Amino acid sequence: LALLNGRTYNDFLTFTSNHKKMNICEMDTVEGNKGGKVFLTIIIRKTKFMFIRLLDKKNIASVNKEVDKLKATLGIKLFSKIFRIVLTDNGSEFLDPLKIEIDYDSKRKTCNVFYCEPYSSYQKPNIERNHEYIRRIFPKETSLNNLTQAQVQRLEVTINHIPRDVLNGKTPYEMTKQKYPELIKKLNYPHIG
Repeated sequence: LALLNGRTYNDFLTFTSNHKKMNICEMDTVEGNKGGKVFLTIIIRKTKFMFIRLLDKKNIASVNKEVDKLKATLGIKLFSKIFRIVLTDNGSEFLDPLKIEIDYDSKRKTCNVFYCEPYSSYQKPNIERNHEYIRRIFPKETSLNNLTQAQVQRLEVTINHIPRDVLNGKTPYEMTKQKYPELIKKLNYPHIG
């Protein structure tokens, strides 16, 4: 595929070794029952903070709509800072990298999308590990069709408030509030005591 030119996993490794300070996110989808609604998940590697969005369908249009919402909520400057490097898989729903990378208002590139090798989910270990929290509540084949965005928001907030050993006992929420306070503010993110 031509769109993979410059966006392979090897390109990702080269790019990240040359841009060590740039933020890296991993992106994926979590399916309920076949053909139903799915979760779009994005994790910030440094803080383990995970975004969960409910998609009506597992397709490009649904992913693009959520990316547009994130750009609108955060503003391009903050979006570009948080999602500077995005690593995802070769799922057909992610095969419009320009929609994620380009700010269509200014026509400027705001981030870089890269793709894992096929059948290599281990190349994005953070998001795969975080999906275990989702699967505790929604085992495979569980329908997501009757969920509301408010319920999904509660799920996201709960997961982001679970302390992690890898964060020295802190939560993804705490780490993100410390590192990216403007993100927590723009998301109007609730703190669970």
